[in-house]
Amino acid sequence: MKSLRQRAVAGGAVWATIVVLAGTNAVGSYLESLTLSRFDELLVARHTQVVVALANTGGDGDAMPLQLTDPVYQRPFSGNYWQATNGDGAIVVSRSMADALLSVAATADADADIQSIAGPAGQTLRALSQKVTIDDGSTWTVTVASSTASIEADQLELRRRLRISFAFVGLLATAGALLLVLFTLRPLSQLRKDVTARKEQEGELPVDDYPLEVKPLVTDINDLLERNRDIIDRSRRQTADLAHALKTPSAVLRNELFELQQQGTDVQGGINALDRLDAQLKHSFARIKSNQDSASEREVTSLDVSLGRLGRAFTALAKNNDREISLDVTPDLHAKINQIDFEEIVGNLMDNALKWSKASIRLSAVSSNDWIRLVVEDDGDGIAESGGDRALISGQRLDVSKPGTGLGLAIVSDLVSAYRGTIELGRSEVLGGAKVVVALRAST
Repeated sequence: MKSLRQRAVAGGAVWATIVVLAGTNAVGSYLESLTLSRFDELLVARHTQVVVALANTGGDGDAMPLQLTDPVYQRPFSGNYWQATNGDGAIVVSRSMADALLSVAATADADADIQSIAGPAGQTLRALSQKVTIDDGSTWTVTVASSTASIEADQLELRRRLRISFAFVGLLATAGALLLVLFTLRPLSQLRKDVTARKEQEGELPVDDYPLEVKPLVTDINDLLERNRDIIDRSRRQTADLAHALKTPSAVLRNELFELQQQGTDVQGGINALDRLDAQLKHSFARIKSNQDSASEREVTSLDVSLGRLGRAFTALAKNNDREISLDVTPDLHAKINQIDFEEIVGNLMDNALKWSKASIRLSAVSSNDWIRLVVEDDGDGIAESGGDRALISGQRLDVSKPGTGLGLAIVSDLVSAYRGTIELGRSEVLGGAKVVVALRAST
């Protein structure tokens, strides 16, 4: 069980169950012993009444029932009985005994003895038996007994009510544990939100906003975030330095190759290799820019401005290449992206469309919920279904019949991913050629 919430709630439920069971047994046993003690006290009181009647009547079997007029001794098998036996074998019993006798073990001394015995009509009795000597010097064994059916029923009902009560207490305890867990883990939930928010903004986590137990963790996270920023900054600088370091020798080498070409030397292969190197450098710069801190994600670009300017530029290029571009842009759209990066995306997509189209290109932009869908279509041969994924990989060219480096869509893919957007390749239903759909987050 990996969830802290589940562990705490499960632990609370288990502990509540233990408390309920232990509490039910402890309280139940105490109350049962208390009721049994009260029951025995009643037996003692009744035993005293029988002894007094025995002393007053001298053990007269006809006179004793007149002394003990309690109705419970008059109804046969009522569950309440008395019996007196002397040393000569004379026995006097209550009328409730009918023709039965109490089977009581012999008492060796004058101490009272309480025991459970079998009574008439299959009853279970609790009996108090004691030897007493009355005024005339005769010794009697006096026994009073009462059925335990009523006390057993009371104890069962008591147990049932205790189980219900403690089960309710257990439910309250479990609910309390859940609320306590939710309240206790709230700082961790807030910590998660604050860490997530750091993807959108700069700064450290507010250490003082957290409980004492969580503050050390927040401090460690701040240190880790700072260390990560330092590592990323160093890696970015090293990559940029390497790219710039290669850029100058590449330019020098290109000039040398051009001079050799002017002298009649066939160096086209070297020039093509340099073109690929320069494209790779451009790709590296794009990746560096796309991986910049998320502060760039807070920038907003107006599509009216950018697409208006790009539309005019590419419309002129299209006319020079006997192409026609149609624009269908919903007004007042704003995307969460740096303007230069947005124009880099559109520029690469339009370059590809101009290269591979036959006569028509269509650029559209619409808003869909919290996203802006940018769609570039052409009437060329399109992208084969098997080549869609490879077209987004750096340096992969699906068609080498026209010059290129195979990096345009890879750069677009990197930039779109950096802004947590999506890119899809398919076939245009309208023009029949390639269709590229880029989704970027809209700014409200």
